[in-house]
Amino acid sequence: MKILFSNAKIMSSPYESMIDGAVLVDGNRIAYVGSDRADLTADKIIDCGGNLLMSGFCNAHSHAAMSLFRGVADDFTLEQWLQERIFPLERNLSPDDVYWGTMLQVAEFVRSGITCFADMYFYPDSICAAAHNADMCIALCCGGNSLSGADILAEIVKNYNKYSTMSDRVCYFPGVHAEYTCDEKLLTAVADFAAETGARTYIHLSETLKEVGDCTVRHQGLTPPQYLHRLGFFENGGLAAHCVYVDKDDIALLKQCNVIPVINGASNLKLASGIAPVYSMLYNGLRPALGTDGTASNNAASMFREMYLYSCLQKEAMKDASVVPAEKTLAAATVDGYRALGFCGGELKEGNFADMVLIDLFAPNMQPGDEYLKHLVFSCGDGNVLMTVCGGKVVYEQGTYHIGEDLQKIYSECRNRRARLMRKAGLQA
Repeated sequence: MKILFSNAKIMSSPYESMIDGAVLVDGNRIAYVGSDRADLTADKIIDCGGNLLMSGFCNAHSHAAMSLFRGVADDFTLEQWLQERIFPLERNLSPDDVYWGTMLQVAEFVRSGITCFADMYFYPDSICAAAHNADMCIALCCGGNSLSGADILAEIVKNYNKYSTMSDRVCYFPGVHAEYTCDEKLLTAVADFAAETGARTYIHLSETLKEVGDCTVRHQGLTPPQYLHRLGFFENGGLAAHCVYVDKDDIALLKQCNVIPVINGASNLKLASGIAPVYSMLYNGLRPALGTDGTASNNAASMFREMYLYSCLQKEAMKDASVVPAEKTLAAATVDGYRALGFCGGELKEGNFADMVLIDLFAPNMQPGDEYLKHLVFSCGDGNVLMTVCGGKVVYEQGTYHIGEDLQKIYSECRNRRARLMRKAGLQA
């Protein structure tokens, strides 16, 4: 099916000038970007009303089904958050719980213009099914650890073989939860598998000062990036979520190993974990991606909030309001995220996935003036999203969701499942 999005202000890339024109979508790909032309034909025409049509956002780190736990562990330290709330709740998770929790997060994602996400959680079949309902790009990431007693490597091999060839909108990263939850045998086994297959790995890395300190004690002064490098974990590059406590040597090593940091500013602030040195990463040639983390710790899945924090926290940290400008920030949320996950998107270019978002330019927070790129980072919010398009399919439009499940059913399922999990964890009667 061909759809023509006409009468739009088009932002093809954060680094290119905006134009007035149209985008033609053929199937799940972009077939044309340019001026409105009379000879452009389509099965359906959508008038964008002069609003801004741009790439959808890429959420490069999430735990989508943890939307079930939104609000149950607020104002806890990270250790309390994990040990007293999250781990007990997760012990009784079922595949259906993960499906409905992911569906709730998918609804929130498309409402806020997110068209692509990486998810590190249990039951990948359930995650994949929920993402498929909305035609979202999904990068599945193993988050196993040595504490579960499961055969994590066997799980990784099975899932890699299944998902890495399933679709051009699905990919799989072998990886693990973190250095501090995995023994050396598991880390080495995953590193060997990645080396054999040419796969890139994914891991939580240097999220807290305690994590880094404990690692240096366990491993003869090596920081988490240095220790993992010694094991060959990043032989083919990869992604590392958080990277809050990486020094200049760690940053140089990440660059050398082609490891892309994924910054989760809101979650790290809320858990008092710290502020990642984004300015230093950019200065040294890294191109970080942006993530929301899970909504049990964030508690929202808004790339607008992540973009604001990504830029403004660095301005304060460096005492320089010029650092990490809006262009680099928007790139982290779009094209750099898509590139990090290996999908052809993040820019409105011919041949790329038709993953797009329509932004209301006539809302009060986008007026006056036409500094729209700056407004996206510093003024805009989820309420400015008029439409979200995933793989050429309109999945959200002004309060209406087309995501394969009724919104009220999603809410009901999640309420009931959350109540059951809370009871089983002994957190309520």
